[in-house]
Amino acid sequence: LSTPPLSLSSPPPFLPLARRAMQHFQKPENALRRADELYAVGQKEPALVALHDVLSSKRHRTWAPSMEDVMKRFLSICVEMRKGKAAKDGLIQYRIICQQVNVSSMEAVLRYFMALAEAAAQTALDLAEKTISEKIESLLDFEDLEAEETPESLMLATIGGSADSKKRTDRQVVTPALKFLWEAYRSVLDILRNNVKLEELYRDTASRAFTFCHQYKRSVEFRRLCEILRNHIQVQTKYDPKWKDREPPTPESLQMHLETRFAQLSTAISMELWQEAYRTVEDVHAILQLMKKPPKPSSVAAYHENLAKVFWVADIKLFHAYAVARTFFTSRNFKTPPPPEAMEVIASRAVLATLSIPPASPVVDLNLLEYDLEHEKTKRMAQMLAFPPTASRAMLLDEVVRGGLLKASAPVVRELHALVERTNIPLDLSSAVEPILAQIKETPALAQYEGALRRLVALRMLQQMERLYLTISIERVSAAITVLTWPEIEALIVWATKLELLSLRIDYKHGRLNQPANKVDAAASSEVRESLATFATMLDEVNERLHTLEISKRKAELRARLYASISATSQEEHQKVLARRVVIERRKEEAERLLMEETKERERLRARKQAEEEAEEKARLQADAVRRDAERDKREREEEEAAQRRKLAEQMAEQRKNLKVIKKKGGESGKVETDVDKLAEKDRSELMREQRELLMDERAEFEKRLENMAKRHDHLERARREEERELLELRWEAQQADDKRRHEEHATALAQQMKETRAHDVEEKKRFSRMARAADAFSARVMEVRKVQHAEAVRVWREEQAARKEALRLERERIAAEEKAREEAIERARREAEEEEARRIQEEQEALRKKQEEEEERRRVAERQRQREKELEEKAALERLAQREQIGKSWAAADEDEDELPDIEMARSLGGSLNSKPAAATPPAAPPARAEPRPKPFERRERSEPDEDGWETHKLGGRQSADGPLARGADRWSGPPARGSLRDGPPPRDFSDRGPPRRDFGDRGPPPRD
Repeated sequence: LSTPPLSLSSPPPFLPLARRAMQHFQKPENALRRADELYAVGQKEPALVALHDVLSSKRHRTWAPSMEDVMKRFLSICVEMRKGKAAKDGLIQYRIICQQVNVSSMEAVLRYFMALAEAAAQTALDLAEKTISEKIESLLDFEDLEAEETPESLMLATIGGSADSKKRTDRQVVTPALKFLWEAYRSVLDILRNNVKLEELYRDTASRAFTFCHQYKRSVEFRRLCEILRNHIQVQTKYDPKWKDREPPTPESLQMHLETRFAQLSTAISMELWQEAYRTVEDVHAILQLMKKPPKPSSVAAYHENLAKVFWVADIKLFHAYAVARTFFTSRNFKTPPPPEAMEVIASRAVLATLSIPPASPVVDLNLLEYDLEHEKTKRMAQMLAFPPTASRAMLLDEVVRGGLLKASAPVVRELHALVERTNIPLDLSSAVEPILAQIKETPALAQYEGALRRLVALRMLQQMERLYLTISIERVSAAITVLTWPEIEALIVWATKLELLSLRIDYKHGRLNQPANKVDAAASSEVRESLATFATMLDEVNERLHTLEISKRKAELRARLYASISATSQEEHQKVLARRVVIERRKEEAERLLMEETKERERLRARKQAEEEAEEKARLQADAVRRDAERDKREREEEEAAQRRKLAEQMAEQRKNLKVIKKKGGESGKVETDVDKLAEKDRSELMREQRELLMDERAEFEKRLENMAKRHDHLERARREEERELLELRWEAQQADDKRRHEEHATALAQQMKETRAHDVEEKKRFSRMARAADAFSARVMEVRKVQHAEAVRVWREEQAARKEALRLERERIAAEEKAREEAIERARREAEEEEARRIQEEQEALRKKQEEEEERRRVAERQRQREKELEEKAALERLAQREQIGKSWAAADEDEDELPDIEMARSLGGSLNSKPAAATPPAAPPARAEPRPKPFERRERSEPDEDGWETHKLGGRQSADGPLARGADRWSGPPARGSLRDGPPPRDFSDRGPPRRDFGDRGPPPRD
């Protein structure tokens, strides 16, 4: 009961202290200082958390130099504690901070992190080497850094004793250090994979990782590293329509990736991981396909050199020879080519590699499936490496000769090429080649081809023997072919016979090599016939040399007879030739005419057919486009409706899974559906109805449970209080007794302590009382000296105060004088401004007065002008009225005949009567209205203020006259000008004679606009 309950806001007690609440620092320097303090007392975890809180806080999202210090300190602690995931998370947060501001800081931090990890790994290896006194190579025999320890291995390590010290050292020292270094490389590569500005650091990190794998013999990690790099380049080059803002890799980026793959290939070859090297070659080919700019020649030469190594190990000697030849051609095109000695070595290697290619079988294999697979594999490899698709030994030999490789090679190599490819000495070829092969074997760069060349020499000798001999003894063959032993010769014969390069059969019974039965007949043998034909040609040449005079005499006689016959028949032959020429010309002309007609007909038919096809294709494309558009619209509508239904079904299913009433109903009847697919098939209204019913049932169920829970809680609380009342009373009584006992014990102990203290103080007073006189004398001397010092200090202080007061008085006087001068200047400026303002106001009033006078003068002139015009109009109206009265016309007849009506007010003023009109047409009396002076064309009417009724009078409405009420509608317009006045255009209409105003309309507003 005395233990206080835990607050809901307090952190759980089982969490670490550093993780109970996120620490907020106003400045990163404070967090760095706090982390150093925690690190100094050995609390590395809280220090790490404090630094991480700064990196992940949103208030520190702006980069500053102090953030780099925080990041480096954070990484150093992570490396020391080997927390790879924490380091990666911190690097990601720091990338967010400095990505758009200072990328160089990110590069510096990443290089610092890798340097720390490498130093930590080297320190751990040195410590392990000192601990067990073994070389580093013996400590690196574990398979996988990421493999977890099994329970069996842990138990064996526990009971192994001192014999298992090496494995224990691996597990405790070496493996964690190398694993952390490997994770560091992976984290850096993962952070830099899409950063265009740090591609050089990405390449350097990959090179460091390659060095790590090669140095510590980590073949498993090397394969994973290659896969990571492969995934990165695939993600960068993959097209996705959702990433419309993603740009393809730049040529510089592809060059960086290509250099990284070249380093990867070199590492794979040095680690003898040939399968990974082959996959790297495929990666290089894929990058070269993306590059629009050719790579550097030096990189290409190194790449082909590595290719040659891969193909030599894979025993693909044809591509090996092509790779060496490409190395020579690429090196020759350098801006600064290698020295002649190096070029001679490369050319010699290319020639020997070409000679080392085994001859191809002249017979096509009938097993088409196997042949197609092998052919497709070779074709794909040739296409990937930009080699000729029909590459062969003969083609490469021809290219070696034409490309200058043979001339650039060593003399020994040229001599070997001549002996093997051009000479025909079946029994002496081995002895002639033996010294050359010995020199090649002694040359380190060419020694690898010595075995293949021996097999080639032996094969050439066997082929030449086959052409000359039907039967030859094994002893003679062994004696002639000294470059190989008899078992090697036997294996060579079997291999060559299988490929149809030889047709020999070994007869061990008689100790000889025989031709097959179908080649015993020399006449049937093409090789023998060829040899006999060559022999006959040579015999003819010898015969000509022996009988030169006789042959020349016979040729002269034949020549003379030939010339005589030609001269006898020359004229006849000439005529025949001319006639034949004429016939040939006629036939050619006829053939050309027929050909032209056929060509024209074909062109016409082709053009018509093409036009028909184009029309059909256009119609088909239009129909297809219309059909596709309709199908697409229909499909989109259906997909949209299905998506909406499914979305609604998913929402309802998610709600139903959380409702307890669903479980109850589902358990009883099983009719409540929660499957999204089945719900999506229902109608929307049905789904909403079911969902509404379920929610209502759930609400009722919840209210019922809440009522039961409240009732149960009340019962429990009442029972608990009834039970605890007696216990609380007993506890209170026991507490009172215990408090009383403890108070008495404390009072007794305190009294005893005070007595002992009093006795001790009395003893001390007696002991110190004998020194009281000397202490008083010493105090008096000290106080005299201090009084003198105090008096001197007071005097100096008073002088300083007086000087300070005087300086303050002078300063106040100076400030007062300056303030007074400033106020006077302000007052003077104010008076000048007021005078200037008064003068300006007076000038404005004077200008306004003059303007008003001028306006009044213009108004008076306009008034007089309007008065004169009105008098003229009234006079003309009276004249017209008099004319009407004389002829006896009525108002209606006058309205039909005339365009203008008399002014009613003017007629009344003159005493005229309108008795000729009907009584209903008599207008009511209207107040007189003064005509407003008509403004001149260049004058602008001023808008009048709104009247009491709320509508504004303007030139289209009634005008408030100077001395009367608002003018009526008939008085809104000025009258026509005087007769005979000059105007441009037709005269204006006169609205003043429109007739009497309508009854009960009063002062109307402006006429409505159409």
